[in-house]
Amino acid sequence: MAEILPPNSETERDEKDEETIVADIIEDDEKEPLTTKELRGWYSYSFACGAYDTAVIGLFIPVVLENLAGKAGYELDLVTPCNTTVKNYKCVVKFGTEYVDTSSYSLYIIALSVLFQCFLFIGGSALADHGANRKKFLLFYSYTGAIATGLFSLLLKAGDQSEWYWIAGILTIISNCCYGAAYVFYLAYIPIYSRIHPKVLSLKKTDPSKENLIKTQEEISTSLSAASTSIGFVAGLLVIFIGLGIVLGINSPDFGLQYAISFGGGWWLVGLTAPLLLLKTHPRPPLPSTENIFLYSFKRTFKTILSTKNLWQTMKFLMAWFFLSDGINTIAPLAALFGKVNLDLEDKDLIIIGIVVPLSAAIGVYFFRLIEKVFKLSIKTMILINSFLIIMVPVYALLGFVLPFGLKEKWEVWLFTVYFGLSLGSVQSYCQTLFCRLIPRGHENEFFSLFLITAKGSSWLGPLITGAISSATHDTRSGFWFLAFSLLFPFLIFLTVNVEKGIEDANNFAKNEMEEKA
Repeated sequence: MAEILPPNSETERDEKDEETIVADIIEDDEKEPLTTKELRGWYSYSFACGAYDTAVIGLFIPVVLENLAGKAGYELDLVTPCNTTVKNYKCVVKFGTEYVDTSSYSLYIIALSVLFQCFLFIGGSALADHGANRKKFLLFYSYTGAIATGLFSLLLKAGDQSEWYWIAGILTIISNCCYGAAYVFYLAYIPIYSRIHPKVLSLKKTDPSKENLIKTQEEISTSLSAASTSIGFVAGLLVIFIGLGIVLGINSPDFGLQYAISFGGGWWLVGLTAPLLLLKTHPRPPLPSTENIFLYSFKRTFKTILSTKNLWQTMKFLMAWFFLSDGINTIAPLAALFGKVNLDLEDKDLIIIGIVVPLSAAIGVYFFRLIEKVFKLSIKTMILINSFLIIMVPVYALLGFVLPFGLKEKWEVWLFTVYFGLSLGSVQSYCQTLFCRLIPRGHENEFFSLFLITAKGSSWLGPLITGAISSATHDTRSGFWFLAFSLLFPFLIFLTVNVEKGIEDANNFAKNEMEEKA
């Protein structure tokens, strides 16, 4: 009979020691209240990266990519150089081994960059939930992305002009990947701040009831998310204004936009000084000694996905967020390309539109926050209201197929822009806030990586499909059909999310995990 060996008591003791360290580190860190200085450092990061999100990738880069693709492209006969001075021009450009519509090139590049983002999100997310890695990852990706953005105008002057469009594509992929990866670690501070906010720590001593704690943490998360979103939009707005000045001040409109992109990169780079000095590391437990640093995040993310049945409300939320964010992220570049090609809008018109969107979004955040307070509506209800309003955006564009209005005239673009902007900032803010409540404690980076994987990871889908539709039909308006359906689906899913059950499941998940490891 084979001898049954006793368990390795030393190994078990080491594992228990590690879990004791886990609990002690989290408990000690979350006894220290959030300071005004650190909060300013956190907000300042939104002011730095907001330039890239709202101005650079949201407006400047899609226009530059389309311009460069048009200059390197050909008419549909694949022989005659593209004449971009003609209204509603239809040209193609080489993309890999195939030719794609020049208006679709930027959509494909953004889709490709988002696909690469997914690997960065998964590869580093769970690592940042251990040790003092959160701040390190945040700054590393931010500096890399800012430098790549700043080099935009310099590298495009090197080499043949026909090669500029793919050089710009590579820089776009690098900068967008780094921005998305950095934003994972930025958002992961929200649930931590909601637990160590002075109001929460004080409440734990005076009135530590579960209901009051949850309500207070939710209010703080909403406030943090709303303020951060607004600050980012304001920063983007300022950079768009400055970019408009650069375009108007330089004789060459093409180079003007490229310089505006580089300025946005410089803004991001300089703006990192305050987070570098003021943000704290908020150390988490050390990486388990038995884990491989390169495989750990992939294993942990895979394990989380397998636990779907235990966090079903959280996963339903992520599923809805996948399609909602895809639709939102596709509307802006698709509308910009539609305005340029179909309505003959000039680059300066698109920049002005880019100013109106973040301005409306910043106003919308506080407008809907006021509605929430006056009518005492839940966060879920606010998400449903904003989601429904956004569904009407592609529906209005589709009316142009059968009615004399529906993005047929330039003046309609301004109404379209204001309407979209008002709901844009609000729905993003409320979704971030609600998701904070559905995250198991100690899994902030891991779950926010899933949040951005579903947000950014889905962003390849909309540009890819709308790009394919535009290439096949040579009609950008047709892409709004996909957007209408992709925005309706998440609205229906949000209706089924049980927030209270989701919060309870998240707490039980974290509790059971600690008990299993003890």
